Amino acid sequence: MSVRGPPAPCRARRLVNERSAGHWLHSWNPDGRTRLREARVEDDVREALQNVRVHRPDIEQRKRMLELSDEVGVQVTFLGFPVTSDSEREQCAELVAHIGDRKLRQTPALMARAVPTDLGPLLDIQQRTSVRIVADLYLSTSPIRARVEHWSVPDMLGRLADVARLAAAEDLDFRIAFEDSTRTPPDVLADCVKAALDVGARCIVLNDTAGDCLPAGAAAHTRFVAELIERSGAEAELAWHGHNDKGLALANSLAAIEAGADLISGTFTGLGERTGNLALEQLLVVLADAGNTQYDVSRLVEMCASVSAATRVPIPSHLPVVGADAFSTSTGTHATAVLKARALGADFEDVVYSAVSAVRLGRTQELLLGPNSSRPAVSAVLAELSLPGTDDDIDALLRYCKTHNSTLRTRDDVLGALLPTAAPERADSLGRTAVPSSRTGRN
Repeated sequence: MSVRGPPAPCRARRLVNERSAGHWLHSWNPDGRTRLREARVEDDVREALQNVRVHRPDIEQRKRMLELSDEVGVQVTFLGFPVTSDSEREQCAELVAHIGDRKLRQTPALMARAVPTDLGPLLDIQQRTSVRIVADLYLSTSPIRARVEHWSVPDMLGRLADVARLAAAEDLDFRIAFEDSTRTPPDVLADCVKAALDVGARCIVLNDTAGDCLPAGAAAHTRFVAELIERSGAEAELAWHGHNDKGLALANSLAAIEAGADLISGTFTGLGERTGNLALEQLLVVLADAGNTQYDVSRLVEMCASVSAATRVPIPSHLPVVGADAFSTSTGTHATAVLKARALGADFEDVVYSAVSAVRLGRTQELLLGPNSSRPAVSAVLAELSLPGTDDDIDALLRYCKTHNSTLRTRDDVLGALLPTAAPERADSLGRTAVPSSRTGRN
């Protein structure tokens, strides 16, 4: 049985558009006319701060993070759990006030259990700040949680109804989050969704609390609840909150969107409990690629750097989108292709070996030198560093790279490799070109 591939672009089209890199790209991905174009996002700072390596940011750092996430285009920010302590309550109040004072577009969400006393701090904050907040009323629905905690789901639903009625009476918007919903049987989940809709929840939040789902499971779970909402006739939003225990947080979030989720919760750099959550910056790049115009991805690098500095959790160098090496290569064939693409234009350079546009993020493709480097790459790096690279210099530096096990990352690294092999007068010439250390690339 033969398998036929996609048709090649017609010659006439190439003659007209061949100067554009986009003309030469083919993708098997959907063309963007999907739910990805309308998806909204939530920055769950509360979740990020549960990571065991996080240093809790001070209030000014958190305010700056709020401002940056607003500039990115985040619609909802989950700030905290006010009932846990007086300091948490006051910090949440100050952050909500900051949203109002700066006229930020985000809706603040605050956590509360299905306990009437948990609503007190939220009502107080809303009254003090004159900013409408959303109460995130949560309860666990999975059998394993009920067994461990000796809970009864019907009893919890009864308490939830009481708290929801109290919230409605006090003009407090609320949503209902089902913890561990992805490990909850359909009959139990259906009862929970019906109870939430009956008490007027403006949003139902599905939680893959243990990171159990595969993408197909996330889609099935989301579709099941989306259909329940649709059949009820209620105008409730559907949200998805996923964890990354199996490394599938992004894939599951995309599956949830296509299956009916309107709002996706995540954290910048993926910080969260255990192995973390969906990395929002990765989702936002995918949404932008699909034609979603709600977000400014050029602010993602600064946003994630702010989170890293405030929490004192370094960004892994290989992290997609914002990692220091996300657009770096020292591999000979790859670097040579980047250089050839550069000669065709910046748009070719940006995509020949990258599915994510560095330029759109305010970054550039970066060539480094290492054991797999090629002669063209060595020559190009020397030129970028304004080092007078003779043929002997190029040969010497290439030999150095081939006989050492690490990558040359800075100008000083490159000079350190060249100087020991150069003739005295040549070493003196190279030495006079030295400037303070910097990365070898153009980022």
